[in-house]
Order: sequence, then C-alpha cells, then structure tokens
Amino acid sequence: MKKIVLQLTSMLALLSLTTFVMADDWSKEQTAAWSVVTQSWEDEVAGNGKWPAKYIHEDLVAWGASWPQPRDSSSVTKWSRFDQEAGKTLIYELFPVAVVVVGDTAVVNYNSVTVAENYEMKRKRSTTGLIETLVKEGETWKFLSLTSFEIKSGD
Repeated sequence: MKKIVLQLTSMLALLSLTTFVMADDWSKEQTAAWSVVTQSWEDEVAGNGKWPAKYIHEDLVAWGASWPQPRDSSSVTKWSRFDQEAGKTLIYELFPVAVVVVGDTAVVNYNSVTVAENYEMKRKRSTTGLIETLVKEGETWKFLSLTSFEIKSGD
C-alpha cells in the first residue's frame, strides 16, 4: 500500500509540474477554453444552478463509463439535477493534459480526482479521465461533447 501511495504521489507531482509548464505556453484561446472547464466545475459543485444550462450546447452528446450509450443535453440536465439532490462533491482537483484549439473548436483533455458523498453519507474517491469538445458561440465556449472514463489504480 505504501508503494502505491508513493507512486501516486510521484505521478501527481510530475503531472502538476507538467501542468504549470504547459499552462505557461498556452495561447489566449487555450486559456479561455480551460477557464470554461474549470468554471463549469466550480458552478456544478456549488450547486448554484448555472451547470449545465449556462455551459452546454443544445446539441450536446455525453458518454461516460457508467452509461450504456451516449446522452443528449436534456438527459445531462435531468441527471445533473438528480445528482445534486442525491449527494455532493466534497473536494476535487483538475489536471489539464492537453488543450487544442482549431478555429471555433477546442478539445480539452484532463484528469480529475474527486471525493463525493452520497445520500447515505458514504464517501467515494474517483479518478477520471475526461475528453471534452467545446465550440465557440459568439464569444462564449459551450460544451458540444463530454466523454469520461474511470482511471483505476494499480492495486
């Protein structure tokens, strides 16, 4: 167990260092796309009603490991409301891997580590990989595609 903790700590430290170096090289558009991702997380965790309505494109397609098939924007909205009532995220951290912007499209690859508490007050830690595509509408970035997968530890 000690070995796994040491490996995870080393990996996160290296990833964090890489993130700082990478973020320094980002363009204005890459920074803007990443800012939308981070703000959407802040709003979702705060439960202030801005996620997902403020952030998703009407033609959104989302698919994660816990879903049998892709979902549309109305499904994401419905389940987001349910998730907010059924539990809460206690803490999270985001680790950008790559942000690519071509014209009015951005693809953001990143990892998240979260600790959530469900309605039974049970806590669960998750590590997730995310690939999100955003499109620009006027001056605003909107999520067009959300894809996530669980990252399992080696234990």
